[in-house]
Amino acid sequence: MTWTPALQDNDQAPSVQDAIALLERRLSRSERARAEAEMLLEQKSRVLAQANEELEARKEVLLANLELRTRQLLDAQRVAAFGTLIWNVDARTLEVSDQIKALFAIPTEQDVDNHFALLRQVYKGDQAKAAAWLYRNLQSKALINEALTAEQKQCLLRIPIAGAGPSSFRWLLCMADIETMDDSVPRFIFGTVQDVTTATLAAQEAAELRARDAQRLADLETLNSQLTEARENADRANSAKSRFLAMMSHDIRTPLNGVIGMLALLDDDSLPAPQRKTINIARASGQQLRVLLDDIIDLARAEAGKMQLNVRAIDINQLLGDSVSFWRYLAQEKQLAIDLKVADSIPEWILADPVRLRQLIDNLLSNAIKYTNQGRIRVEADYNKAGRLRITVIDTGIGIPPLRRKELFQDFGQLQLLGSEPGGAGLGLAICHRIVAVMQGHIGIDDGDNGGGSCFWFEIPVTQIDAPATVVVSAVRPLTRPDGTPIRILVAEDIETNRIVVEGHLRKMSCDVTIVENGREALEAVVAGDFDLVILDMAMPVMNGAEATRAIRQLGGRNGQLPIVALTAFARPDELAPMMTAGANASACKPIVNEDLYQVLRSVLDEHGAH
Repeated sequence: MTWTPALQDNDQAPSVQDAIALLERRLSRSERARAEAEMLLEQKSRVLAQANEELEARKEVLLANLELRTRQLLDAQRVAAFGTLIWNVDARTLEVSDQIKALFAIPTEQDVDNHFALLRQVYKGDQAKAAAWLYRNLQSKALINEALTAEQKQCLLRIPIAGAGPSSFRWLLCMADIETMDDSVPRFIFGTVQDVTTATLAAQEAAELRARDAQRLADLETLNSQLTEARENADRANSAKSRFLAMMSHDIRTPLNGVIGMLALLDDDSLPAPQRKTINIARASGQQLRVLLDDIIDLARAEAGKMQLNVRAIDINQLLGDSVSFWRYLAQEKQLAIDLKVADSIPEWILADPVRLRQLIDNLLSNAIKYTNQGRIRVEADYNKAGRLRITVIDTGIGIPPLRRKELFQDFGQLQLLGSEPGGAGLGLAICHRIVAVMQGHIGIDDGDNGGGSCFWFEIPVTQIDAPATVVVSAVRPLTRPDGTPIRILVAEDIETNRIVVEGHLRKMSCDVTIVENGREALEAVVAGDFDLVILDMAMPVMNGAEATRAIRQLGGRNGQLPIVALTAFARPDELAPMMTAGANASACKPIVNEDLYQVLRSVLDEHGAH
């Protein structure tokens, strides 16, 4: 029986067509929804497919980049001789880069499963150290928890180089770090190995060089100590030599002073000409001896670097005239004439060292007379626009061959020439060379006139000056007080000959002279007497010149201000220093030359207003 719903009065039963239409509409909507879903699914599939393609492409790029980076890393490790390794502690597996095998000299095809394969390649002398280092990095938790220093994380090992000898190694610097789990149990050891052979060998070489340098420094210090000792010994020897020369100079000058002084006292215009000639020749010979003595002392000064100049105003014409006049006596004895030619360019006054300048001229004239047997000797003087004084001594002697001239200016150099005999000590020209060098000049030799004889010359820089306010007069005149009475001079000299010589010179100056024999007597005479000037010899018994000078200065008053002149056979400035420091006003050197002593006394008296 089929049930049919009851219909109300106003209800109408749906028709079949309506139901079919409804179903068709619903079906159409379902079809559209399915179509839309299929279309959306297709779109999503296409998007997924595209994304998958992009991912695959990206994967290929990343893989390519990874492969490239891996190759670059491997190349970098190879170039830098640098390898890496990872040790899985739990699995006890070891992964190494190809460069590790190369560094440890392991064939590429050989597997490296554990660290023992590496240890076997290490030099036997380093294997225990390497094993201890690895064990240390796998120590207990307590040690691992500690912060390892950079030194603890590295180990320097040697790998023998096959076929290169027993002492040839590759030096590897191994460094490691540990990754641990939460319970501080080691999990991985990451390691690096680098070939540091070049740096290590360089460091060893540097250390060896430092060691050698340290040894050289020690040797140099030892050598310096030895040189210092040798220099001190040399200084002591030089000082001893200087003292010896000073004493020899003093001891020679003392009798020489007597000889020359006595001859000077004998020289008098009233004597017959033959006797005056004899005296003058003897004085010239004594002067030659004095020049030789000065040369010896100057040689010692030059070697000690103590040769000094005493520059002052000079009347160059007077100096040249005095020198030529002095040597003319010896020249006349050999029947030689000496001519002096002074150029118009020569200034009247110059600044120079008169003692050194006279020493140069005296040496050249002495040699010219010595090696000239006949003819003439000519002295020429010229002054150029460059401010240089040139003195030339030309002789008609035996001459000197050009090849032998270089020997002339050497110390103790003597020439054995045809027709001559070597004479003198061979010092004169050597001293001239040194003096000219100190004066910043030049000295040399040329051929004489017409190719014969010799022409010695020297050229030195000098300064032209105006005439000084007080012109020194060379002539010896009486020394008097302002009231015309004779100057009263006290002389202290312990050697009788010298007392006679000094007194004789002072008498020629019309002085009133009192003589005592030592410094104590001089002090007593000053206290008791009335003197204008005191002359004290430096080397005296009882009380020497310096002590006496000091004692006189301590008297005070007029006596304490008396002018004091040091009389000495010592020639060096440092030897005169004690007297000058004690308060002496000037010095006069033995052998005494009348004119020189006069100039010293007059200068001191003028300074003190006693003349």
